[in-house]
Amino acid sequence: MIKQLIEPRLSHEDDPALRFYDFGRHAFARLVLETESAVEQEIQIAVGEVAHGGRLCQAPGGSRIYQEQTLVLKPGRQQYQMHMRHPGYGAGSLKVTPELAPFRYAELRGLQNAKARVWQEAFFGPFDDGAALFQSSDEALNQVWEFCKYSMKATNVFGIFVDGNRERQAYEGDTIINQLGYFCCDRHYDIAKNTIDRLFAYPTWPCEWALSMPMIVRDYLLYTGDLDNVRRWYPELKPKLLLEMADESLLISAENQIPGQNRLPGFAADMQLRDLIDWPQGERDGYEMGKYNLVPNCWHYGALVSMAELAGFLSYGQERQAYAQRAALLRQAINQSMLKNNFYVDNPQSAHCAIHSLIFPLAFAVAPESLRPKLGAELQKRGMACSVFAAQFLLEACYGNRMAHYAHSLLTSDSLRSWRNMLRNGATISMEAWDDRFKPNQDWNHAWGAAPANIIPRHLAGIRPITPGYDKFILDPQPGPLREFQLRLPSRHGQVELQVRDKKAYLQVPSGSTAVYRGRELEPGSHELDLR
Repeated sequence: MIKQLIEPRLSHEDDPALRFYDFGRHAFARLVLETESAVEQEIQIAVGEVAHGGRLCQAPGGSRIYQEQTLVLKPGRQQYQMHMRHPGYGAGSLKVTPELAPFRYAELRGLQNAKARVWQEAFFGPFDDGAALFQSSDEALNQVWEFCKYSMKATNVFGIFVDGNRERQAYEGDTIINQLGYFCCDRHYDIAKNTIDRLFAYPTWPCEWALSMPMIVRDYLLYTGDLDNVRRWYPELKPKLLLEMADESLLISAENQIPGQNRLPGFAADMQLRDLIDWPQGERDGYEMGKYNLVPNCWHYGALVSMAELAGFLSYGQERQAYAQRAALLRQAINQSMLKNNFYVDNPQSAHCAIHSLIFPLAFAVAPESLRPKLGAELQKRGMACSVFAAQFLLEACYGNRMAHYAHSLLTSDSLRSWRNMLRNGATISMEAWDDRFKPNQDWNHAWGAAPANIIPRHLAGIRPITPGYDKFILDPQPGPLREFQLRLPSRHGQVELQVRDKKAYLQVPSGSTAVYRGRELEPGSHELDLR
């Protein structure tokens, strides 16, 4: 871990015995206090994530942090470190030494006739602040980018991608978003490798998240080129396809699983996989659950497609063909059973179409090409009627179907369900949910809420690796209403740089890479491209 002493950006003393400090950003940290007192005296020190009116909120609710400690100061110049606490750990949770807590604010209470200085002793994993850059003609979008980029840095302290301070555990659903964001901001790849190993050791309970593992490993390979570890993981990915949950229809159902077949060591002994749709449950947009649900079957399709890609990259030709054929048959089965009157339904017996029944057929390319404009038009009527987790796939569906203006409106919205609302609440790391009201126990340090960290580079700028190790990447910018933007991205081969202005793109391809733009390959060096 890398330690950084951060001085307060703001401090004030409305009362001589009460001193308030704002360090500007939340970080996993300890409070360090240096005092110079003529006499021994007892004071109280406190830290927290939430403040109102220049005072720490002592009851922030849910999993938001407030901690206090009584300290007896000795005479003379002394330095103290606050003892941080965590409420407890599950089997899959990670501990850190020294113990840390996320906070932004601090208070000293009861200090009399003494000098004091405080620091936020913040801890981070390796992170190159200058590896990635995004600036555009839209200041709101710039703020969202910086917010989400910092979320990648602030949450990497555990050496794996975790689901926030409350559980400190790796979840596949967090990882699929966090990993992409991290790769777009930095090229320290060990954290992703360590997370994937952790997820095989401590899998979690949603069917969709088991199915995300082939996608996570595929993304890892495309950015890192690490064929050795992918070859090691490949056999372990096969059970993640949940093929045993399929019947003659080829659709999967959690009701078809054999009790005890799916090992979940971080959870209760009788816990089985079950369909998630979205999380928390209140974000499901009225989804009607059935035996066979559309959303997990779309994930099943995406997992098979990803597995076929991995088999191809590993030169397992027969397996690549088998998985691709199974995916094609599954896609046909989904469309035959859950596509009614040119709209998807939540399950074969339902007539309801939750927003998720639009998002996932579009994001995973289950929907027929001819229907995508109609489904996209309906999607634009729904707004952000999903969680911060599903927002990743909503935005992918938008950009994947050339709805850049609508995607931009979601990225820059200041509604209750927006990244700017998180900022308005005082968060400086992405939150677990759009607002405390949607998940009262939420914490304010969940990187799964930072989808724009990958959506902006991968879909707005349109830079995505398409062969292992970033040897070849696609360029497909969709600036939407932006007049101009500039982007710098890390890759295994060096920096990829892009400027877009006046309907032209200026691209710098690093040595060792090839870009693909509208079917044309671009060799290393500088290129000027017409976007019209």
